[in-house]
Amino acid sequence: ALGIGPVASESMADKFVPELVNCDANLLQLADHLAAPSASRHWSLCLYGVAGSGKSEFARYLASRLGMEVIQKRASDLLSPYVGRSEKQIAEAFREARTRKAMLIFDEADSLLSDRRNAKHRWEISQVNEMLTWMESHAFPFVCTTNLMEYLDQASLRRFTLKLKFDALMPVQASHAFEHFFGLKSQRRLPE
Repeated sequence: ALGIGPVASESMADKFVPELVNCDANLLQLADHLAAPSASRHWSLCLYGVAGSGKSEFARYLASRLGMEVIQKRASDLLSPYVGRSEKQIAEAFREARTRKAMLIFDEADSLLSDRRNAKHRWEISQVNEMLTWMESHAFPFVCTTNLMEYLDQASLRRFTLKLKFDALMPVQASHAFEHFFGLKSQRRLPE
């Protein structure tokens, strides 16, 4: 909320380890396709699944492959207690990404794209509407991550080019992660 926190590295190409991600898609093949010189840059991804499964890391890796700067926004960067201010900050995030030709990443998008059927206040609806409008017209890549896919507004789900599910590491992947990060072989079988 204070703008203090971890800063994502600009170059993720050397740090992303696809073997340590359990996704329902071949991420390297997808990155190759999206980063091809002739590929369109007008697409969006919804990366969903359990916390810590590599969603944001993959988005930054993809931006690195595209040679694009990352503009990463969290709900705390955009949500305001003042009526209309959240919508202005959402619009400004998209404008900034367009001006800088950067990849826009919204972390915890469920806070910004909550199902309008559950809204208790009009501003909750207008905030989602603002996001939906920009999602349709934004001409550069953007990515939304969420741990709570079931809370996203149905209209937002129709606007994503692709939706990719990230799961917890399988036991073999967990052992590989242990060795990768600690330089040691696990002494026992690790759970999912």
